[in-house]
Amino acid sequence: MNAIRLNKKILITGPNGFIASRFIDKYRHKYRIHIFGGNTNKLPIPREHYDFVLHLGAEAGVRRSHENPELYYENNVDGFQAVLRYMWHMSEYGHTNLIYASSSSIYEWWKSPYATTKKINEELTKSSEYVKPHQALGLRFHTVYGPKSRPDMLFDKIVRGDKIDYITDHTRDYTHVDDVCDAIDVCMKDFDKISPFHTAIDVGNGDPVSIADVVKHYRPNEELPPVKEVEGEREHTKADPTVLINHGWRPKHNILTEDISDYAT
Repeated sequence: MNAIRLNKKILITGPNGFIASRFIDKYRHKYRIHIFGGNTNKLPIPREHYDFVLHLGAEAGVRRSHENPELYYENNVDGFQAVLRYMWHMSEYGHTNLIYASSSSIYEWWKSPYATTKKINEELTKSSEYVKPHQALGLRFHTVYGPKSRPDMLFDKIVRGDKIDYITDHTRDYTHVDDVCDAIDVCMKDFDKISPFHTAIDVGNGDPVSIADVVKHYRPNEELPPVKEVEGEREHTKADPTVLINHGWRPKHNILTEDISDYAT
């Protein structure tokens, strides 16, 4: 029997992160996956060719970025520039494409240091000497949830049964991590059809729900926590997934129809 020929060869940064680890588990049998688990500022000179660099290694969290903006700049901007230089060095071995994590927060990028770093990254791909604009595609992830999400995320607190001290008046376009992974797969498959027309695209359901509705859905017998104003965040997010839908992607999850027992650990 002939061996199964795996698809493209990709290098993934941030392999222990929420999205990257899920992508590796879900698509390890489709792609020849290599990982770089260190700080992207210390990416070595490449010694081989990859079809894609999937850059998911970054400092996440809007609220935490207000506490230590320097850390976010170092990891998210300096680290991203190191990835771009890596791409330039790899051109010695052949053409490589970059798919990287942007954020829905970019639409009001001035509200937080985290969002600002994502804005800078998108602008760098348009002006950097190391990559051409059509060689890089940013994915503006919208409130990703699912198994093993960040402990500070609302969904993860619900899964653990933690007390919810407060809620906000915000609405969020919650997007399941498996749908995100499928979107990355679609972008790899149709990269040459997407990147000439888009430097960044939304990844989200396009169906936002309120924070209050999420809590009421999973805690129907509890009184809603008090509402608290939180500065430095977008109040409402809604993705436009038209590009992905046009290339065959369809979200399979909705946060208000999940069986919470599927996520219990």
